[in-house]
Amino acid sequence: MSSTASRKSHAKARATILLLVLGGMAGIARAEQTTSGAFKIATGHASRQELCFAVAAPGAIAVRVEADGEAGPLHATLYAGQTVVHSARGNGSVEFSFTATPEHLRDGREWAVAVSALVAGEMTGRITVSHPDSARAGTHPLDTWLLARPAIGFHLVWNESGRPLPYSAWPPGMRERLWVLHDDARAGRMQPAVADPPPNAWRARPGDDPTALHTAFAPEAAREMYLSTVAHTLALETGRGVPWSLDDLNGDELDALIGAPALSGWNADQQAYEISEFDHGWAVPAPPQVAWRFLQEQRLLRSTRLETITAIVGWARRLTHVAGPVSRDNFAHHWGYAGDMPVSRALAGTRYTGTDLRTLPGYETVRHYTAGCQGTVGLLVSVLRAANIPARPRSVGSGAAAHASALFLSEDRALAHGDDPYHPLAADAAPADLLVDLATYNAWLGPRSSDPARGIGRQALTLGLTRLPAIVRRAHALDQQQGLEPAQSAVFELFRGSFTLDELREAGLWERLDSTSPGAPAAGGPAAQGWVEAETMAALVTAGATEVQTGETLTVGQWRGDRQLRWTGGRPGAELRLPFTVPADGRYRVTVRFTRAPDYAVVEVSLDDAAAALDRVNLYAPQVLAADPLAMGEHELKEGSHALRVAIVGSHPLATPLFTVGIDAVRIDRVR
Repeated sequence: MSSTASRKSHAKARATILLLVLGGMAGIARAEQTTSGAFKIATGHASRQELCFAVAAPGAIAVRVEADGEAGPLHATLYAGQTVVHSARGNGSVEFSFTATPEHLRDGREWAVAVSALVAGEMTGRITVSHPDSARAGTHPLDTWLLARPAIGFHLVWNESGRPLPYSAWPPGMRERLWVLHDDARAGRMQPAVADPPPNAWRARPGDDPTALHTAFAPEAAREMYLSTVAHTLALETGRGVPWSLDDLNGDELDALIGAPALSGWNADQQAYEISEFDHGWAVPAPPQVAWRFLQEQRLLRSTRLETITAIVGWARRLTHVAGPVSRDNFAHHWGYAGDMPVSRALAGTRYTGTDLRTLPGYETVRHYTAGCQGTVGLLVSVLRAANIPARPRSVGSGAAAHASALFLSEDRALAHGDDPYHPLAADAAPADLLVDLATYNAWLGPRSSDPARGIGRQALTLGLTRLPAIVRRAHALDQQQGLEPAQSAVFELFRGSFTLDELREAGLWERLDSTSPGAPAAGGPAAQGWVEAETMAALVTAGATEVQTGETLTVGQWRGDRQLRWTGGRPGAELRLPFTVPADGRYRVTVRFTRAPDYAVVEVSLDDAAAALDRVNLYAPQVLAADPLAMGEHELKEGSHALRVAIVGSHPLATPLFTVGIDAVRIDRVR
């Protein structure tokens, strides 16, 4: 079976069942019709499944739910719009009838039967509903399209001052506004209708902490944010703007994508719509046009949802965790907004405007600051929503100890900790390795986890334990110099959040580190052996910071291993050193492959502590490209440790003066 066929088969088994109205599509009116579909409930995935249908007139509704084979207890709930109107339990089957009145229909013509069960393994079966005719023509093509898809209309929910309203219960003016925005989005002319970010409408009360971080939006702004977001989502679907479809999604996934509570929540005390740390992260969603343009410009859209998620997680490796307190003023100094992090500004990059943190490395440059794991998760959810990929933030812990995860529901994947993309222990891992399946996530951080605190960041630490990146090898070298035992070591401090000392010993961590020879990476850098990936070398800088950058944004060429070492926050006079060793006295040829980009510096390259530079290199280019290898000559080197030095001396007149440096690889070949 092809991967596409397999995905469709899997989706049909676990998704909300979307059914075209029988007879209505052919223009035939019927007094009653039957809608039916299969359900599948599996441990660790769906705990409930829905069958959605439309009811256009009052009348009798007959529901039958029947599980296959010998099944245990199950529960069936009938919804009129978002209101529960009847529920029943049974053992293997449930059957009941209900009479829909005009009062029920005021809550929306979209109805649903939801089946839930606690299962060990899986439960399959069928839902059958006889109900009044649902065939009606819409007053706009999008209206007709939605009336034929009651499951989408059921989850297309606006939160009207705390009262959930599915699409058909919206006031006429609100539906008409959606139609206009949808048509504009299809034509590529939809413009943000509210400021980005919207004005913060939070009203502090007497006695409130004046530094506390809160964000809320006026009802008109929140409604327009929601309408423009779902208009973009529906335009992508009706215009087939992405290779996947809303038809593949179940109820939880549709809620995450097109339900208003996924964007903001009603706060009755404030009479405004609030960004909640636990439901939305510390992030103000980007307008869909901004997030969509970002996806296109960064070339992050792929052929599948999972590949697109992986590409965006890879891009997130360039984010810089915000320093300082979670406060209104500190956030304003980072993003110029007295509220939560605006996703659009994190994507574009900002310059810190405060004074308290200005001495930190890199804080004088433009960077992609993120509000920690909560901000990163909010950013991922917002950007993925613009590609019609559902994701949910989930908070773990509470108060100052709270952390955030991102659940990619349709793909059975999770980013267990929002800080994992830029965690130093995962620096050389592929972006796909940062994701875990939902079963693993639930074991680490789910409600039945014995110690959720150990699950936070566990994937990054697991990758570090497997790969032993430079930070681990440097820590071990320092531990050896100081004669520290494992229990007191810096290496143990790197891993103790998720692993005990005994677990690390069982994994052979110290034996593997000790097997590194004195002249190997932990002590002096990679031995001369042809091309060496720069990001694997134990780089040291006198200003700024280094990070591993992946190749999703590369315009021309290709980095070796699809990664490079990127140095940001430097300035003229700052220096980067890349240590390496040679096994014997001899003559060696040195070659370096740099990256060029619009904000890159002019640098001088030298060896060890030599006063004379090997070469001066202009790293400016109008686009990001992997440059051709540059020969740095042949040199007599003694056995042992050496270092390649890269010093910033300025920038090209056409360059954005951020003095960034990118190095793909270094080659050291013995000539004789």
